[in-house]
Order: sequence, then C-alpha cells, then structure tokens
Amino acid sequence: MAGTKKVAGNLNTFFKKYSGKEKLEEEIDKLQSHILELEIDRKRFEKNETNAKRALAAKQEAEEKLKAANVKIETLTHQLEEKKEEVSEEISFALIEEVTPSQMTSYIDQLRSIRSDRESLLTAYITEKEMNLNSGFSKDAMKDLDQNSQYLIQKIKSDTGYALFYDSMQMLKEVVVPALPFERSSVERSNSFVTGALKNSLAKDISVCILAAHAGESLIGISSDKTGFDEDMIIRSSVKAKHTKGGFSQRRFERLRDEDIDHHVEKVRNSLKNMLEHAPIDIDMIIICGDTVLANYILEDIDSEIPIMERNIDAKIEKHDTDSIIRSIFSCRRYKL
Repeated sequence: MAGTKKVAGNLNTFFKKYSGKEKLEEEIDKLQSHILELEIDRKRFEKNETNAKRALAAKQEAEEKLKAANVKIETLTHQLEEKKEEVSEEISFALIEEVTPSQMTSYIDQLRSIRSDRESLLTAYITEKEMNLNSGFSKDAMKDLDQNSQYLIQKIKSDTGYALFYDSMQMLKEVVVPALPFERSSVERSNSFVTGALKNSLAKDISVCILAAHAGESLIGISSDKTGFDEDMIIRSSVKAKHTKGGFSQRRFERLRDEDIDHHVEKVRNSLKNMLEHAPIDIDMIIICGDTVLANYILEDIDSEIPIMERNIDAKIEKHDTDSIIRSIFSCRRYKL
C-alpha cells in the first residue's frame, strides 16, 4: 500500500522513468536529424554511385530504427495508461456518509475546536458554478493539496458546491457537500477552520416544494421548516416493467410503457400545478430528486419562476414515512479524503 501511494503521489515522474519514453523521443530526434544529413549527403554524392548506395542504405536503416522506436513508444504509452488506471482504482474515499442536520451541528463544533500554531488549516467554499468552470475544483484551493486528494475531489458530483477542510499535515482532509448551495466561493488559510458559511447554510430558512419522481410512483409535497411536510401527496399509476426480450414484441411493449409513463407524468403535473397554485406559503425553491430526467419532463409545462435545484439522493418513497425524503434532501454528504 505504501508503494501504491508513492506511485500515486508522483505518477508522471515514475512512468517517465519506468517507460524510458523521454530517451526514446530523444533518440527519434537524433535519427530524424541523421536521416536529413544522409539525404543531403546522398544528393551531394549522387554522381558517385558507391557513395549514393551507401547513403541510401544508411537512410533505410535509420528509417527502420525510427519505425521501431515509434512502435515501442506506442506500446509503452498503452502500458502507461493501463498502469494509471490500476493506480486510480486503488485511490478511493476513506469514508462517504450522509450527515443529518443535527449531526452537522456537532460536526461543525468539532471543526471549530481544531487549532494550529501556524496558518496550516485550509478552508475552501466552492460554488457549483466554479466547480463547472474549473473541472470540479478551484485551482487556488487545490495548489497545496496532495495529488490523491486532488484526484478524489474531481470525482465528487454536487449541485450545491462543496466545503473543503484540509490540514497541511494531512491529519484532517474532509469535503462536505451542503444541502443548499453556497452563495460565493472563498479560500482561506488560517490557524483554525472557517465554518461560518457552512453553519449559515445549515441554518437558512427556506420553504420548498419537493418532487420525487419515479415512473409509476411519484411524491410531491411542501415543507416550510426542512423537517417535515406541511402537505404531501403520492401519485401512483400503472406502468409496465421494462421488457427484456427483443424483436417486434419489445418495440410494441416499450411503446405501451411510454404511453403509461406519459399518463403518469400528466397526473403528477396536474397535481403539482394545483399544489403550487394553492400553496399556503411562498415557495422559495422547487427541489427535484429520484429520476431527475422524468422530474424535469414533469416541470416542462409548469409556468413558474421559482428556482429549481436537483438533489442526487436515495429518493425511495416510504408510504408511512414520507418525511424521510426531506431528511435526506436536507442532509449533507461527508467525504473523507
């Protein structure tokens, strides 16, 4: 495992030494220069048949060496990619867990209690917009991180951004994906972690309409306090299971299934319109989860300026515990790097 970490820590340097690719490229440059010199010599002595034949033979030999070197480079490049994949598969999160709002309060208190005798504690708040602009992470935030952490952060998917808490001695390396988006990005190095933005996100008052969409069974509801539904409704329809056989029967079956789904979409859409029109409170945000493609399809014909946010959660609809979806939506995800 120590060897794997060492390889992962300085992967490019290792493979350059391992493959000898740089030396091969230098040799190719020399061979190409030699070919050019030989071509010049051949033309210079073309009247001398013996010298011309010798130059031509030398040129052919150099071209054969060049061809062999190129083949070897292609082979080593392929081996390099395979090795990179092997190492990447061994780099994984030490922990991924869902943290409820009450647990997050304790988590934040513990983060705030950590102190350093120098400015070795990095706090970064990265918005979802900046994640998209910078392929998953902020360059300013990442420049002091170890390579494994940089690799893992790029694997995190979030519609709300993330908070990074990183100790330069690598005693603590954590990423928190919040339930609600951060308003702006920031990076700070200090002798303590900056937890204000995460705490404010957790304490933010918001009234939401939730749409958990599934083919055949969807849930809609309104919540004013992030802990339970003020009102909610489960809409069920008969939707055929997916067909596994091929041929004409499958195409006909899938067409009927699509009709069933369209019927379910229409039922959910009408119920959602009615709920929004008669909502007893002002809705700040519509949150969709479950099958988000289906959810966006349901929202297509709903005329509303309410912001929409997707949440990638396990949106299983429990008949006797619909509030479990709210708990999941307003929980944070914690990644230990």
